[in-house]
Amino acid sequence: MSNSPTKNEWSETDALWRVRMAAEQEAEAMMERRAYERRNVQWSARIVLPEGAFACTVYDLSLGGARVRLVAQLQKNQRVRLDLEKIATLNAEVVWLGIGMVGIRFTDDAAYIGRTLGPLLTQLGPAS
Repeated sequence: MSNSPTKNEWSETDALWRVRMAAEQEAEAMMERRAYERRNVQWSARIVLPEGAFACTVYDLSLGGARVRLVAQLQKNQRVRLDLEKIATLNAEVVWLGIGMVGIRFTDDAAYIGRTLGPLLTQLGPAS
């Protein structure tokens, strides 16, 4: 018996490799598209929807948006509110969905976001 891969196994491996390469290219493109530096945080917050509020944790934060972990089903382009306790409440829309994570983009006026989050992000130190 031969231990060499079959043609079908090579095809599956090649397909998986192509999927991985496409995902890596998409991640690189997303990093290049970011207009704002992100800061690593781990803050408790709430995502507020018309049907109620859901506890969440903010892991990345910038003047443009945030990466948020939560146990709730959201939809891409859905409008939400991020309630950062004792800091700010910011309007946003869901721009990407992952397993247990969402990416949101703030939709409030840039000047308001800058006044609200700018000093705080500066205090957090170097960008990630």
